[in-house]
Amino acid sequence: MVKFSSEKVEEIRERADIERVVGRSVQLTRRGQNLWGLCPFHGEKTPSFSVSPQKRLFYCFGCHLGGDVFDFLMRLEGMEFPEAVRTLAEETGVELPEDERRGSEDAKAHEARTRLYEANELACRFFEHELTRDPRAQAYLQETRGLAPETIRAFRLGWAPPEWDRLVAVFEKRKVPMAVALELGLLGKSKEGRLYDRLRGRIIFPILVQRGQVAGFGARRADWIDHEGAKYLNSIESPVYEKSGILYGFAAARDEIRRRRGAILVEGYLDVMSLWQVGLQNAVAVCGTALSERHAGMLSRLTKKVFSIFDGDAAGRAATAHAARLLLSEGVDVQVVELPEGEDPDSFTRKEGADSTQKLIDAAPSAVDFFLAKARTENGGGGVAGTVRALEAVKPMILAIADPLARDVAIAAAGRALGIDERVLRRHLRGEPAGIQRRDAHQSGPGPWTATSAAEGRPGGEPSKSAPAATPAASAVPPPSVVELALIRALIDQPETTVAALNRYEATDAFTHPTLKATIRAGLDAIESGKKFDAPLALEVAKEEGGANAATLAAIQKALMDTAPETDDVAECVKRLLTQQHKILLKKLKDRAAKETDPEVQMQLALEVKAIMASRSSWEEKN
Repeated sequence: MVKFSSEKVEEIRERADIERVVGRSVQLTRRGQNLWGLCPFHGEKTPSFSVSPQKRLFYCFGCHLGGDVFDFLMRLEGMEFPEAVRTLAEETGVELPEDERRGSEDAKAHEARTRLYEANELACRFFEHELTRDPRAQAYLQETRGLAPETIRAFRLGWAPPEWDRLVAVFEKRKVPMAVALELGLLGKSKEGRLYDRLRGRIIFPILVQRGQVAGFGARRADWIDHEGAKYLNSIESPVYEKSGILYGFAAARDEIRRRRGAILVEGYLDVMSLWQVGLQNAVAVCGTALSERHAGMLSRLTKKVFSIFDGDAAGRAATAHAARLLLSEGVDVQVVELPEGEDPDSFTRKEGADSTQKLIDAAPSAVDFFLAKARTENGGGGVAGTVRALEAVKPMILAIADPLARDVAIAAAGRALGIDERVLRRHLRGEPAGIQRRDAHQSGPGPWTATSAAEGRPGGEPSKSAPAATPAASAVPPPSVVELALIRALIDQPETTVAALNRYEATDAFTHPTLKATIRAGLDAIESGKKFDAPLALEVAKEEGGANAATLAAIQKALMDTAPETDDVAECVKRLLTQQHKILLKKLKDRAAKETDPEVQMQLALEVKAIMASRSSWEEKN
């Protein structure tokens, strides 16, 4: 995994002008020390999105998203952390050492990846050129599939002629190593050792990644050519092409997904292009595989709403349920668009046009509502057995919902739809952990509409910056107290005053919230070693210590944007912190004493209570 030194990350963060980076996408207006604008992550008419150049942070008081310049770029561009670091390093002129610039790749491996991209680009240009020379291939795309010339150019569609060695000759002429072409699956090798064009006689769909690089190809067999082979053929997995981490059309749709604040998820290349050319340019598709956790993460960093338009057969519905569970676990609102029987997004859009397609999208129910209705229909619409089967069918999806409020709404809706008392339903679900449920290898068969895949951490061994599903353990952590948040802010703005007050009252260990306790300790350690403790560092520590609790992070992000206590108030904040700690300790001791029957233990607890009261009197007397 890619790792960056904390010193380099901090240098990039300091040099990156968050006002400039955010200002490329958001029109900002100065009000006081902060800048304000319309949030790019949710729809709003009144600006609630704030940027603090001084603190190098952003925060939306509407949707509660916030963070530093890396967080902004990751969420806006759908980047992962290493890519955001490299992008800002290039912009700011920070030189990353070779081992950090490439992570676990050395210079030789990086050069190998570059050669793979260059070979794919050469092949793509060859396929594009060959398309202009073949009338039948052009007629298929324009007349049979209804694609406009500008759509064909935008997606760089091509044609692989049916001859066995046309691309082989191109690679030989350009001195491309045949090992590279074989690694990419552009060429194959016969038993006799002869090289041949693997994708020959097919319509070519290049798969582009964020910077327009060609990562791979999808290829459809031409109906007018008589040859054996699968109808669809794709690039093989390579260092530049991993199906689980690439969405077709993502590079072209990214800006439109942000603008529309929603993505359309479909199954096929032609679905994406048909929607694109009628103006619905926020569509993406999986590349011959099921939606993965990486795909869900890519989408969730750009938007919190996805419209799923898969085929209406059993396989399409299972794929929809699988995708919905992964997206719901990433905090994404999923709505399911149901097309008329026998239609797919490509055929329906070509027949009915953009307006009819948009109407179906606008009327799409939530994934839970959609599958509840389907489950009731398929299980006879009623009866105890049918209701139980319907509930078991949708239970994994309900439990996948990351947002606690959204999960509560879904539970209430399921109770109403199935005629089950909400309390009974909650009792049935109680004890089931929220989020994607992994099944052990020894368990037999998948449950209804289940999904299994491995959890993926943030690159570099760091936790994901998108909030994962809440767990019972995470939700049991109380929210951060106002006084603890205020002292974090005070330590940033008034380090000497705050350190002195904490030491005077011996309160450095008085923080009760685990995330804030770790954050204040990191701040004190940094100051003691002569380093600067600032808002971005505080946020980074909080993410590492408490990233599983989205509510905690939101509270910390908001507090870091607030004004710190006045100098005279810091000591009072410390006293309130100690009062808070003593109240918690006293309550725990009294609760234990109330349950204890052993006289000796009761006496010991009474002495502990007396000691706490005495310590409180001692610091209350200090001025």
